[in-house]
Amino acid sequence: MTPDEPETLVLHLRAARLKARELAVAEVVALLRDLDAQPANGGPLAETRGVAWVSLPAEHKATAAARLCRLGYSEAVDIVESPGDEHPERPVRLTRWRRRAVALRSVYSEPDPLLREDAPDRRTFLLQCGDGMVRPVVGYRGGGRVLEHRALPVVDARLLVNLVHAPNRGVLLDPYAGAGGVVLEAVRAGWSTVSLDSDPSLRFGLAAFGAQHLVADATALPLRPRSVDAVATEPPYHRSAKHDVSASIGEMARVLRPGGRASLLVAADQLEGLTEAGRAHGFQLDLATAVDRKGTAVACLVMTR
Repeated sequence: MTPDEPETLVLHLRAARLKARELAVAEVVALLRDLDAQPANGGPLAETRGVAWVSLPAEHKATAAARLCRLGYSEAVDIVESPGDEHPERPVRLTRWRRRAVALRSVYSEPDPLLREDAPDRRTFLLQCGDGMVRPVVGYRGGGRVLEHRALPVVDARLLVNLVHAPNRGVLLDPYAGAGGVVLEAVRAGWSTVSLDSDPSLRFGLAAFGAQHLVADATALPLRPRSVDAVATEPPYHRSAKHDVSASIGEMARVLRPGGRASLLVAADQLEGLTEAGRAHGFQLDLATAVDRKGTAVACLVMTR
């Protein structure tokens, strides 16, 4: 590659998210935004299913490679190099692109089986049970009522946290914390995390994951204006929650600092109303796209304050 030619990253999407190419690219671009990363229209392996591309200036190559870890929607990332570049510590394979030979050097790899230990059905969660006792529950995924299925898959929790990435981290809020998937990923990514849920039985489990936890309503956040740097959350999908979820957008706008981002995974039928609510409260819409979740009509919404 010539010194002034942009670097190309080749993203290999996870099998469960092969149709979510736009989001996989947005996730990596968000992680590398301060490095001037951009979506790319093409690259090597164009004939391969589940591949996407991101470009960035050559001078940021080493920094970008070091930052790509704990991805949600991509299980592997390669960087395009000239054949013969020496990197014995990383696997390299040869292919052709633009009528020339190129080398694809692996800079990230985490196949799906490696995520299993963090999956909701394997995690231990401290839950206050009906008799008032707090017990470790393996595989807690929420209660049986319509608003209580709240165990977010690892790939989606990571996506939401990565979409609001900031180099200096700060305070991240999850106002619908549920079983804590976003909390776990935010803490591991280096955020100081505040979790919130109206269900008091969850407070021990969420605090144990490393969050400052609050038992409160997302439509009336007990936080000062401009006191958090990012919001990442999955509100309830059920129609009965639609009004409250819309109302919570104003609270997110109130507590976010200027320039802060909010990422939400929402029911598809909530998207239009939440987008309108975001604009009404001064949010700039960055991304609104459908997600294939095995039959569940879901969308991802990203906004900047």
